[in-house]
Amino acid sequence: MMSRESFALDLLERAEKSVAVPNGVHELSSEDLERELPVVVDGQASLGDLLSRVMQSIYAELSELAET
Repeated sequence: MMSRESFALDLLERAEKSVAVPNGVHELSSEDLERELPVVVDGQASLGDLLSRVMQSIYAELSELAET
């Protein structure tokens, strides 16, 4: 949970980074908006799993070649 001080500092940082538009409404910069996006890892495999699968496949193919 965020402390009051860090929450206040976060609001202050956002206010300093916001860009004023002609009608007086403040908008966040595109970097701030991108930072607020959730991290989605749906359908992604970790690098360790990928390397493990590739090495198993290579080992199986080499074993097949050795038998022939």
